[in-house]
Amino acid sequence: MSRAPAAAARSTRNVAAKKRKTFPDGSKALSKKGTGRRTMNRSESVTGGSLRCWSKFKRNVGVLAVCLAALLSIAADAAGDWPHYMGPNLDFSTGVDAFTATSTTKLWDAKVGTGMCSVTIADGMLYTMGNDGKKGDEAKDSVYCLDAETGDEKWTFEYQCQLEPRLHPGGPSSTPTIHQGKVYTLSKFGHIFCLDAKTGEKIWEASAVHHKPSKPWWGFAASPTIFGNLVVYNIGNRGLALNKNTGEVVWKSEKNVVGYATPRPLPAGMFNRPTVAVFTNEDFLVLDPATGESVATYTKAWAEKSNCNAITPYVHKGHVYLVHSKHGMARLSLAGDKFTQDWLSEDGKYANEWQAFNTHVIYGGNIYFLTKGRGSSGTGLNCIDAETGKRRFFDENYDFGNSLLAGNKMIMLSEKGELIWGELGDASFTETYRQKILNGLCWSNPVLLGDRLYARDAQGAVVCLQLK
Repeated sequence: MSRAPAAAARSTRNVAAKKRKTFPDGSKALSKKGTGRRTMNRSESVTGGSLRCWSKFKRNVGVLAVCLAALLSIAADAAGDWPHYMGPNLDFSTGVDAFTATSTTKLWDAKVGTGMCSVTIADGMLYTMGNDGKKGDEAKDSVYCLDAETGDEKWTFEYQCQLEPRLHPGGPSSTPTIHQGKVYTLSKFGHIFCLDAKTGEKIWEASAVHHKPSKPWWGFAASPTIFGNLVVYNIGNRGLALNKNTGEVVWKSEKNVVGYATPRPLPAGMFNRPTVAVFTNEDFLVLDPATGESVATYTKAWAEKSNCNAITPYVHKGHVYLVHSKHGMARLSLAGDKFTQDWLSEDGKYANEWQAFNTHVIYGGNIYFLTKGRGSSGTGLNCIDAETGKRRFFDENYDFGNSLLAGNKMIMLSEKGELIWGELGDASFTETYRQKILNGLCWSNPVLLGDRLYARDAQGAVVCLQLK
């Protein structure tokens, strides 16, 4: 990257979200109007100055206790919300035990900027990001806060940032994280912000490029993750941890390798201590979240040097599942403080089936996921045995996309904007619903909260559906 994040950030006047009354396929929908506009006028400078104040972090029992308490309280702190890219439990689980919906009604839609990120929801507000698509230094990213009930815009926060389309529409890829009344964001070019969730006021700012990591080919993409008093980013070969309240550096990587997968906590029982997993383009790392020190490392030839390891590792029944963008899925088992590979999905059979940022569903001992073929075949719904890695079935009637688990139902949003759900069985999927809800490219995961489903496309269309 040739220059530091640029110069101006400001909050702009709110504009009510547009309400359309039909889906792209012409089906009827319900429209609701909302209020709550507010005006904010201010000009701010992005300097990355908070990173100049870095202090050496010392290990102590108190910090470990804080980290452990925070990991145990993540779900409780976010009850009824979806405050993180991976959901309230940081595992993509919806918390829905019984999913009985058979139809949808559109409640509202809105227009935000171009971006590949998803949405997060907390305290009745929806947060996402987008770019205005202008050229050169005139281009700006915006952080958007919408009323989750009506779609009305509450505030926006802008800063200079280029669109950077590179084999995709461009714009921000990292989804905002909401924690204790604050919004944490990361732009494609490394702008880091902490904002007041209610007003959009800047609390602190930082810059990933201040630490001179190699510029990611796809731009910075991993979402921020909170660990106790820290906010952790997948920047450098081990990550970057800042004080969540001040933006001061607590620990950082020494090397400049960068990854795209979002950091996540591992279950406390795996190492009998708080740990954070970081999947880079060369290694799977388990770190002490308080210090950044290595607890365990796994490196395998097949997993090295990808330019798009972007899928956050999964944990199921004490095993870790890694998904490589070009070589399929591997299961790791832990023996002491070392990982061993149990299997690589049929020894790399999926080398021609692209996986980069798609979410997976684990149900009944099987793993379900959508792949995109590298050529005339390979696009479809996969089911593999979680114990053996053997393929149970493959269905070409489905496009690449993301999925969620709700009870015994799997909900999918395809890259073509189709919302699909159906019932999972013993290595089976029975489709019961399909409808096109968005026109643009959909590479971001949908969000399910109660009877509301939220989704967006890369061109900035956001939609809220009521499931009935």
